[in-house]
Amino acid sequence: MAFILNGDNLHNEELIWRRLATGDEAAFRALFHSYNPGLYAAILKVVKTEEIAREMVQDVFLRVWQHREAVGLMEKPEGWLFRVASNLSLSYLRRQAVEYKWLNSVAGQEGNTDDTLNKVSFREAQQLLLQAIHALPPKRQLIFRLSREEQLSHAEIAEKLNMSQNTVKNQIVLARQSIEDFLKQRLGVYIPLFVLLELFF
Repeated sequence: MAFILNGDNLHNEELIWRRLATGDEAAFRALFHSYNPGLYAAILKVVKTEEIAREMVQDVFLRVWQHREAVGLMEKPEGWLFRVASNLSLSYLRRQAVEYKWLNSVAGQEGNTDDTLNKVSFREAQQLLLQAIHALPPKRQLIFRLSREEQLSHAEIAEKLNMSQNTVKNQIVLARQSIEDFLKQRLGVYIPLFVLLELFF
């Protein structure tokens, strides 16, 4: 059964969403063709790039299909659609802002050339930072993560792990040194750790 949403059968929209919940592919196609233009226009206003907007529309409908059982039974599924589109658009803008900060921070390092900047990509630095953290000894890694990811103070970490504040402080210093050495060896250019932590945590 082929579903087409138009002025003549718009009252069947609820039925089409419910058919989607059962995994009906025709219902999915009908919803895609019906909502594609509106979602595309809404996303394009935010991201300003046609290719990105098209990809995000596809991402929205991928999520629709993945969560079809829940979405198809929602009271207002179209509202959910546009919330997902909005969240994806805003996440894209945040990523763009972070990458812009990254490029500026790298460009500001003395002695960097255009060739070096081309080699040091945002995503490469992000992946290497995570690798550097994973390479820390288990206890040192835990202390560092509690400090950076959970924003705990030295005193809070010391209490949580039943150790002295001095030990916590020393472990964090050692962790930072290890991470900086790891990154310098692999990136081939010195980027202050505080810059990376500001961008990625």
